Amino acid sequence: MAKILIVGSGDVGGGLALDLAADNHEVWGLRRSDKPVGGRVQTISADVADMETLIGNIPENLDYLIYSVASPDFSEEGYDKFYVSGMRHILAILKHMHTTPKRVFFVSSTSVYPQHDGSWVDEDVPAEPTAFAGKKMLEAEELLHKSGFANTVVRFSGIYGPGRTRLINQAQGGGHCDPTPDAWTNRIHRDDCIGVLKFLIVQDLLGRPLDDLYLGTDPAPTPLFEILEWLKDRIGDVEPDHDVPNVSRRGSKRCSSKRLLDLGYTFKYESYQQGYEEVLVAMEALDN
Repeated sequence: MAKILIVGSGDVGGGLALDLAADNHEVWGLRRSDKPVGGRVQTISADVADMETLIGNIPENLDYLIYSVASPDFSEEGYDKFYVSGMRHILAILKHMHTTPKRVFFVSSTSVYPQHDGSWVDEDVPAEPTAFAGKKMLEAEELLHKSGFANTVVRFSGIYGPGRTRLINQAQGGGHCDPTPDAWTNRIHRDDCIGVLKFLIVQDLLGRPLDDLYLGTDPAPTPLFEILEWLKDRIGDVEPDHDVPNVSRRGSKRCSSKRLLDLGYTFKYESYQQGYEEVLVAMEALDN
């Protein structure tokens, strides 16, 4: 069994830590709070943005490290602290400890692609971000690629699932966007984020060669108009339509998960209907 450190043990990282520990791996979950991750996961309370909190807290002889942090602030400063500086600190600690994991994984984002024309993007399309979020993500990716460690970046698209109900809330509030031109959006359920990362670790353990980059997104890019209208029909009791602000800020592109599918990953939720239906059923159960 492998020795695995999850740096950033929130929704995705914490779920991954629990799954891996349940499979008898030795797992540590690093997070800023001292709240236990749970299960058999060993919790480390530290802050990637503060090097002093990391010193002496990183386990030795790690087989895998997964960097899955989330900035508490959607700001250039926050992204720089938690993605760029945080990545730099973790890599420096590993080198100082003379620890060489078999592979380091970084949870990144498809925000590195600025396309607004509905074009398809995959791992071979150059990342040329124009907004600070994508720029900082790409900067952190490049730090990892230049680190000398075997590494794989996974760029996830829009994550939804339990507790991630932004589009549901928009639909309930009458959120609307014009049907033309298409504002393409890409989704992946939280459980598939966990599933993808676990799958890649298992493939590496089995000795299968991995690429240094994968897009983590379900196989069904969909116009935002279609998703909002489907949600409103499903919910039923919604407010009158009004425009969804900042639709254009999120771009319009269709992300391909072909590389991941070719490796053998099977999505639990292949489209937004499957995933959102489950979320809505759970929300209705809580209301009753």
